[in-house]
Amino acid sequence: MGRRRKRKDLILTFLDFVITINLFSIPLYLFIKFGFELPFLKNLEATLASKFLSFLGLNASSSENFVIIDNSLYEISWDSTGWKSLYTFFALVISTPIFHKRKLKPLLFGLFAIFIFNLLRISATIYLSYKQLYSFDFLHLSLWRFGSIAFLLLLWFIFLYTQKNNIGENKNILGFVYGRGKP
Repeated sequence: MGRRRKRKDLILTFLDFVITINLFSIPLYLFIKFGFELPFLKNLEATLASKFLSFLGLNASSSENFVIIDNSLYEISWDSTGWKSLYTFFALVISTPIFHKRKLKPLLFGLFAIFIFNLLRISATIYLSYKQLYSFDFLHLSLWRFGSIAFLLLLWFIFLYTQKNNIGENKNILGFVYGRGKP
């Protein structure tokens, strides 16, 4: 295959990815605009965080989407559940132009890893602010915002590295697969 053909394939693969990831951003903005939430996810995060904090020795309990430690109340909001990180990782992996069969295990692993990371992030923020080691705002708004983005990108780059020989094996716009034959 000549250089010109390789360059054209690379450009088409990149454009395919950019178009697909932008199409996936439409539901994200609609969810934000119309206030879509899953209350069970907030409740689950609060329950798991309170159990983890109890394991660490705090007198923690949960009620709906609140973590209660003694007289302190911490709300697990919809954005605190990490749903944007989960959705973004899903969109990044699905938008990568490789066969869907190769995406399933890394996708499930990545979503689980992000969920666990977010649970640890919530628990650490509550624990450190309750013990007054760091301010809640510093942990929540500064440190973890960048930490969550870095963790998501790390997982995606690992996915890309493990699939580097398969990228471009098909064209994929929102699940409509066309291109070379099956793997």
